[in-house]
Amino acid sequence: MATYAITRRNLLKAGAALAGALALRGAYSRVPIGAERPTLVVFWLNGGPAGLFNSADAFLANGAFGVTPGNVRALGNGLHVDAGSFGSLPPVALSHMASVHFRHGLYPHNDARAVVLQAGTRSQLLRLAAAMPRGPVPCAIVNRLGLPAGVAANPVPEDGVGFERIERLEDARRSLTRAQLDAIRAAYGIAGGNVALDDQRSTFAAVEALVHEGAGVVFAQPAFTGRHDRQFDTHHDDTGTIARAIMAPITPSLATFLARVMALADRNVVTLLVGEFSRTLPGADHAKGGTATVIGKYVRTGAAGRQRPDGSPPEHAPSPGALWAYVAAALRLGQASPFGPNPHPDLLA
Repeated sequence: MATYAITRRNLLKAGAALAGALALRGAYSRVPIGAERPTLVVFWLNGGPAGLFNSADAFLANGAFGVTPGNVRALGNGLHVDAGSFGSLPPVALSHMASVHFRHGLYPHNDARAVVLQAGTRSQLLRLAAAMPRGPVPCAIVNRLGLPAGVAANPVPEDGVGFERIERLEDARRSLTRAQLDAIRAAYGIAGGNVALDDQRSTFAAVEALVHEGAGVVFAQPAFTGRHDRQFDTHHDDTGTIARAIMAPITPSLATFLARVMALADRNVVTLLVGEFSRTLPGADHAKGGTATVIGKYVRTGAAGRQRPDGSPPEHAPSPGALWAYVAAALRLGQASPFGPNPHPDLLA
C-alpha cells in the first residue's frame, strides 16, 4: 500500500507548489484588491469512507479500522486524523481543518447520496452557487465520473445557474493563457495536450484551473478504482487496509492542490471532502450518517463531535443541511446563505 509520509522531500515539494501558486496569482488574479472571491470545492468520496481519516480517536481504544497510537495525528481541539493521509497535508491545511458530523438515518447508497447533495429535488450545489458572486463558471462538475448515482444529473437551475460539465483539461480554461494552464499542468506532473480527466492528477489540475478562473462551486470525484459507482464501498474492511489504499493515490495531489490554492490571497477557497456516509463495525457496513472534512482559511481546526467506537456518528449529529450551513459560513456568504444559521460557530475564525 502506498503512503504519503511527511518527509523533507515532501515539504520541499509543498514549498515549490506554494511558490508556483504565488507566481501564478500575480499573472492572472482578476479580483479587485481588497476583495475575496469565494469558491467551494467538493471532493466526493463515493461509497462512504471510514471515519478513520478524520475521526481516528474514536477507534484508538478498540483498534478498529487498524487505528493505533502510531498512525494517528492529533491536530488539536478534538480533531484526530489518519497520519498517513490527512495528517500529511500541508501545514496551512492542518491549521484550518474541521471534522463535521451529520446524521440522515438512511442505509442505501443512492438515498443517502440524494439527501446529502439535494434538498428534495433541488441541488445543494446549485443553491450554493446561485448565492455566490457570479463568475464565468458558477457550478462545474469535473471529470468523466460526474455526479454519483442516485443524484439528479440535471436538476432545475437555481436563479439561472445549472451544471457545466468539464471532462477535458482545456474545458476548464476561460481566460488563462496557455502558459498559465501549462504551469498548473506541470504542478501535478501532467504531460501536454488536451488531457481527458480520467485520473487523480488531471482532475486536481482542472479543479485548480477553475479556482483561478473564479468558479463558484466545483464538484469532482477524485477516486479512480474501476468501481465508478462506489469507490469507497469497502465492506469487510475492518482493518481499514482497503480504505487507506484507495486514499493513498489521492493524497499527494490533494496536498499540492491545498498548498497552492490556500496561498491565493484574493480567494477564499473552501474544500469539502465528504461521502454519503461513514462505515460501521463489524463488517465496515453503512453508517446512517457520516463525517465531512472541511478545509478553508477561516476554518478553525477541531471536531464538531466524536464518532462512536463502531464508526457511526454521534446521536446528536445534525442533518446534512447543517453541513451546508457551516460550509456557507466558511465561505463568508452571510445573509446570502440559503441554508440558515451556522450550527458550528466555534469551528470558524
